[in-house]
Amino acid sequence: MKLHIATGVLLFFMTGCDGVPDADVVARAGKFQLTRDELLASITYSSPEDSLTASAIYIEDWKDLASLYQLALEEGADEEPEVDMLIEKAARHIVVQRYIAGRMENAEKEGVYAVDSSEASAFYQEFSDSFLCSETVYAVSRYYASTPQSASRIENALRLYDGDEQRLQQLIESIEPGYAGNNRRVPPVRSLRSLEQLHLENDAMKEVLPTLLPGELSSVITVHDSLFVVMEMHDRVKKGSKKTFEQAYDEIEELLIVQKQKHYYSTLLGEAREKYQ
Repeated sequence: MKLHIATGVLLFFMTGCDGVPDADVVARAGKFQLTRDELLASITYSSPEDSLTASAIYIEDWKDLASLYQLALEEGADEEPEVDMLIEKAARHIVVQRYIAGRMENAEKEGVYAVDSSEASAFYQEFSDSFLCSETVYAVSRYYASTPQSASRIENALRLYDGDEQRLQQLIESIEPGYAGNNRRVPPVRSLRSLEQLHLENDAMKEVLPTLLPGELSSVITVHDSLFVVMEMHDRVKKGSKKTFEQAYDEIEELLIVQKQKHYYSTLLGEAREKYQ
């Protein structure tokens, strides 16, 4: 949030808003415009649902900041002696952040953070007790439909699944094209999440979820009058049980990648210190 504000203030001082096509503008406040590109560059999300929430929050923050900024300009706040120093400070932070992000992105492309199975296996053996589940976790796919009839067709397609993943995905998308972006099967075994992390839409889904065994489908569940869902259980680990290596692999890989990223950053910082300090 602080970085977004600093970035926004700096951009307000340094750029104008003329010449932006209306189709690219997602919000306005006085003479300032928020473009679609800026919005997408300023939010992070893990699902289409999260993107809507993140966009709404950012737009409201942006409008408030733009309004306050223009009010401050009217009252001459930009003429205070410290303003230029603060802008320069914000600019340094932004340039450094973008530089680090670019270097780390290139390192990723070059395979610097790659994790092989032997590394992951060694980590699991050393820290296997860390993968005891304090609560039950699930790997579950959700398939949404706008009518109960479409949801039933999706359920039937899943029950008749013959192993052709691409064909199944195309069939589900053809049944309910409006939810094509949502109706994606999670990889089996992977994507284990707690009940809270799943963000299920209503109590009916929360009640059905624990009753499903791996490989089972729910019947059609009503979310509201124009939204229906079928859940498919791929895997689960009960509270107090330990994840297998396969079940824990994604988590291990993420931890090892973070370790390698921290090491890369420390190396980069060391180079800068050696050269300029």
